[in-house]
Amino acid sequence: MKKVSLIGILVLMISLLAQGEIDWERRVVTASGIGAPNPNAPNIAVKRAGAINAAKMYAIRDLMASIKGMYLSSEQTAENYMTTSDVVKTQVEGIARAFQMVGEPKYMEDGSVEVTVEMSIDGKLSDLMMKNETFGDTTPLAEEATYKLSDLVPSKPDIYTGLIIDCSEVQLRPALSPKVYSQSGKEVYGSANVNKDFAVQQGMVGYLKNVDSAKENARVTNNPFVVKAIGVKGTNKADIIISDSDASKIEELSSKLNFLRECRVIAIIK
Repeated sequence: MKKVSLIGILVLMISLLAQGEIDWERRVVTASGIGAPNPNAPNIAVKRAGAINAAKMYAIRDLMASIKGMYLSSEQTAENYMTTSDVVKTQVEGIARAFQMVGEPKYMEDGSVEVTVEMSIDGKLSDLMMKNETFGDTTPLAEEATYKLSDLVPSKPDIYTGLIIDCSEVQLRPALSPKVYSQSGKEVYGSANVNKDFAVQQGMVGYLKNVDSAKENARVTNNPFVVKAIGVKGTNKADIIISDSDASKIEELSSKLNFLRECRVIAIIK
């Protein structure tokens, strides 16, 4: 029977405890992994390379775990969606393997190596996860759907440039494809209101933790309409409920302006 080194056992225990996390403000999944060197490797360079590869494998595993726990909508998780098709699961794994390294590997005294990786939840992952959503506008954009600081230009006081929903007093959970409802149950905002390219590249809703910082965010530019959430809806508590009067105002504004079509919506969460 093969002997297992104490270092190998410790690395395995740390790896099993490690978990990735989703940063909804930056819209990235981050994970770390620790790999042990092969004691039979011919030299230190080969040992380190092997440990780095092992660490990356553990990090990918934790990326996948975090992705599976992500809410797609108020009724569905990514894990539920991935179980519907082996093809989808394989595609998600392929996207996760295209991660970006964060900083340099950390070399431990015992020879093990820790790496931190991250990947965006927008772009390819969102496109795959929102494949079954019905979008109101699927016209491809000539340019990338990216909000730039150059968008922060002066506008007339009566022209709203985005929507901020203050959800700090309700238990809202971030999701890829949330909806906004009026108190009486009418859908005010969802995939049917937006251009698919903006939803895929930037997300249906941006999530921040402060109204003041949100007002300075290029997503809603310089004159956003601000409302307060009065509740949440759905199994995953990812949908937002606002008052009927605020809902009516948003519907009135959206009939004249494009900010909903371009997903210029930010939710303030705790």
